[in-house]
Amino acid sequence: MSAPIPWTFGTGGDVTEQLQFATDVQTASHGAEQRRGLRVAPRVVLGFDGLDEADSRRHMENLLAANGSGRWQVPWVADGGALWTDLAAGATAIAVDTRWRHYRAGGQALLIGRTPRESEIVTIDSLADNGLMLAAPTAQAWPAGTQIFPAVVCRLDEQPLLPRFTSDAVPYSVQFLADEPVDWPAYAGSATYRGLPVFEWEPDWTEDPGAQYARDVVTSDNETALPHVADLVGAPRVLLTQALTTESLQRAAALRSLLYALDGRRCPIWVPGQAHDLVAVAGVPNGAVALDVRWSGLSQFPLTEGRRDIRIQLRNGTVHYRRVTNAVQLSDSIERLTLDDGLSPGFAASDVAMVSFLVPCRQEADVNMLRWWASGVLSTQLTFRGLRDGL
Repeated sequence: MSAPIPWTFGTGGDVTEQLQFATDVQTASHGAEQRRGLRVAPRVVLGFDGLDEADSRRHMENLLAANGSGRWQVPWVADGGALWTDLAAGATAIAVDTRWRHYRAGGQALLIGRTPRESEIVTIDSLADNGLMLAAPTAQAWPAGTQIFPAVVCRLDEQPLLPRFTSDAVPYSVQFLADEPVDWPAYAGSATYRGLPVFEWEPDWTEDPGAQYARDVVTSDNETALPHVADLVGAPRVLLTQALTTESLQRAAALRSLLYALDGRRCPIWVPGQAHDLVAVAGVPNGAVALDVRWSGLSQFPLTEGRRDIRIQLRNGTVHYRRVTNAVQLSDSIERLTLDDGLSPGFAASDVAMVSFLVPCRQEADVNMLRWWASGVLSTQLTFRGLRDGL
């Protein structure tokens, strides 16, 4: 098998990273689910746009013609950095920041010079936060400031269309499917409630978070009588949607760890509604199990999944998670919630920033699209579906 060819073109424009998980979901008539992950690691698709012209364009098209269905060494563009110092030929170590990036022992790194013709693939023997130790010496010298990227062996997901913008310039978009497993540490965060992680990411409010009380409804209509409507579960399965944006490679790495921990649609997580679902109207003494809130009608119906667990956030940053075991109406304007555990320390009503429902959820989709705008700056949108699993 021939060695993969470095892809050194089009490292500008739109940059995307797509994580494709696979989950088998079987749903019972009462709404509970059995979920099985079908992949050890997600398939990863790297995409970016470019515009090449003149010699660079001719070079790219000749490589596509020769190796279109073959393997490529593709850079993780968003993980790129620059050499801190000159790198001599025959060097066995490279000083570069490796934190929160896809560098790994046994993997490769790609050095790219001033033109796409100038490149070198090196194999990583081991690494530290501030450098790479190489399995073999470098073949040539590289000046400080040379771009260096982690690299992954890929194949083209499909052959790119090459529009003739001019007779000597080509804009294009390429999508590469990783041809080797892409591992990443799975970690959903330190916040937990009732044995499951809690989604504690602040939404990007440039896009409104959304909530929909979806139902599994089947309609039978013979076109003569009125339609017959059947609610199969008899309760909503809430859809919660929100956009996220990171502002550093460390946060971007933490978001990727969350997505690996969720494993597409497989793993459950508690998701707050990002709304003032309940409003505290009285202080809570230390250790109290009662919370008085403004009347909302919660006491008028049985407490159900997605409406019986709450997140209490105080203005000082403290967060409490509690289960509501009972709700009664005290007056036309106040309801009293009985909680499963006391609140300590106590607090005044004015100390409460937000009380929102906690919904047990899993992701609605098996595919996560990450759009990179700059190093460390990525945006994505997540949609969660409420569970009926008796959590």
